[in-house]
Amino acid sequence: MIPSRILDQTYRTFYEISPDFICTLDENGLIIDANKRMLEHFGYSKIEVVGKPCFDFIASGYKKTALDGFKEMKEKGIGPIIEIQLIKKNGVTFFGVCHGAKIGGELQESDLYLITIQDVSLIHEALQKAKRAEEEVEKKYDELKKTYDILLATEEKYKHLYDNSPDLLRTIDLNGMVVDCNKAYAENLGYTRDEIIGSSIVKHTAERSYHDLEKGIQEWKSIGVISNIEIWLKRKDGSSFPTLLSGNSLYDEKGNLMGRTVSLRDISDIYQARITIEQDQKKINQQYGELKNANTLLAAAEQKFRSLYDTSPDLMRTIDHDGIITDCNDAYATNLGYSKKDVMGMSIFEHTAEKSMDSMRQSFDAWKSGLRITNKEVWMKRKDGTIFPALLSATTFYGCDGKMRSNTIIKDITELYNAQKKIEENEAHIREQYDALRKVDKSKEEFLTMITHELKTPLVPIQGYVDILLTDAFGTLTDEQRQRLDIIKSNSQNLSKLMTDLLDVQKIEIGQLRILKTRNNLADIIHGIVENIKLNAEKNNIKILIHLQPDLFCMCDSLRIEQVINNLIHNAIDFCPKDNGEIFIKLCAEGKNARIIVKDNGIGISKSKLDQIFVKFYQIDTSVTREHGGSGLGLVVCKGIVEAHGGKIWAESEGEGKGAEIHILLPLVD
Repeated sequence: MIPSRILDQTYRTFYEISPDFICTLDENGLIIDANKRMLEHFGYSKIEVVGKPCFDFIASGYKKTALDGFKEMKEKGIGPIIEIQLIKKNGVTFFGVCHGAKIGGELQESDLYLITIQDVSLIHEALQKAKRAEEEVEKKYDELKKTYDILLATEEKYKHLYDNSPDLLRTIDLNGMVVDCNKAYAENLGYTRDEIIGSSIVKHTAERSYHDLEKGIQEWKSIGVISNIEIWLKRKDGSSFPTLLSGNSLYDEKGNLMGRTVSLRDISDIYQARITIEQDQKKINQQYGELKNANTLLAAAEQKFRSLYDTSPDLMRTIDHDGIITDCNDAYATNLGYSKKDVMGMSIFEHTAEKSMDSMRQSFDAWKSGLRITNKEVWMKRKDGTIFPALLSATTFYGCDGKMRSNTIIKDITELYNAQKKIEENEAHIREQYDALRKVDKSKEEFLTMITHELKTPLVPIQGYVDILLTDAFGTLTDEQRQRLDIIKSNSQNLSKLMTDLLDVQKIEIGQLRILKTRNNLADIIHGIVENIKLNAEKNNIKILIHLQPDLFCMCDSLRIEQVINNLIHNAIDFCPKDNGEIFIKLCAEGKNARIIVKDNGIGISKSKLDQIFVKFYQIDTSVTREHGGSGLGLVVCKGIVEAHGGKIWAESEGEGKGAEIHILLPLVD
């Protein structure tokens, strides 16, 4: 398995382009990967080496050294630097300096080892040559000294030319690493010479030229030179510029290729000029093409619009500045009962009904003054004297002679006119019916208001006398009498609430619900309501739990908000079980709103009915023997009050038997 780090694109690129020979081994010394440099140097393909023991490629005299180094690397995580003799596919051997280390982490299934090998054959060969030449050193010293002095002078001369060349010059090795550059190269790319030496030419190449650079390298390897390849270079600040690249190979004293010297000429001005020329040529070609197409399209368009003009179902005519018809289509001539030949030369006023003559003259004068005529209603006159309604629209154009003309479109709206007449008659009838219904509705509202007030009037003395009787002011009451009076009091209170709800619903529907807003602390309002209701709830073995976030202020009518919360808590008490009922009231901030939640563990609401509980007179249980009372108006009133405060109210429940929650959102103020 190849390590994930080597599969990573960044590390994989380094792995492949490294000048060293690199391979990856498993814990048994089997090769699981090798870079391109190693495969090329050994003369193998990757498939030939993967899975083979690394020791198969080591000369027999050095296998023990390699094995000892491998064991040390497994024990310590990093191996010693060893020199061994390696065997290529063709049997040729060479010396390499080998160094390895453990790679990977805890997620790897087994240990992996990365091995780097540097070919030091040249060093061995040089040592051998040095040994053979040592005897002749003294004899040739003077000769070499003279040659050396000449070389120094020559090198200095060419070094001066190299450093001061106006072109950008760089010298690279076989691995594409910069080993030298001139001043122009360093200054143009924005680096110091020290920053450039040792860096890859890829670092100085714009991404757009990676492919061209690779192509140039292949050409150099094939024929030994590169001539005038366009390459974009990248400066240190990230900007790029175009150059022409040419290069020659460098050889050592034995004729072995060791790198190349490259000349790069900045062609930014040439490139910009070329772009300008190409853009100008493109514009010229485009304009020529557009002109050619325009001529073709003009001829086609003329034929097309002539056909559209002649075959249009609308009535079309062309007139001059004097109102004389110079052209018309078939529909115009046919509808007015003329032939096209008869129409030519007639005045537009000959085809205008007497009732529209003034309107036609006004439209004609307006057109001549430069105004556009759109959907002007006129009555047209046929040859037989019959007339019909039409919509007239006129546009202006100028002929080749420069004179003003108009294309006029006339739509016959006889059917539309008849339909409009019928609609107007129906609208008058509907208006009469609407007015009658409004009177009935107003009477109903007045009756509802009157009957509500009339019903509330007798309740006042009933409730008053019941309260007095319950104080034993007229004598001590028996338990049975007190029980009957409690029933009267409870029902009178229910009836009073019903009357109040009816009035509130009516006010909400006609938009007359009165809201007096002041700045109020919602926690204080809710806490006061709970304290008043708690005793009644505890009588029914119902707990009321509260969690109120303090200091949440709202611009609201405190009495109306109390009415809403009271209603919701009483509903919850009504629907809670009487042995283990529980009501939870929560107040918290939610963004720019306060959220109030009244939750109970009562009978719940099916999800299909959640939206209906805020509909007037709606009952969840409509059976005659339903357990819970109510008019179906309480939640309607709550909804109207909350929305009048700019808020929102809705219900949530997991279903029947799973309790219910009523949620309220009200805008907060500082």
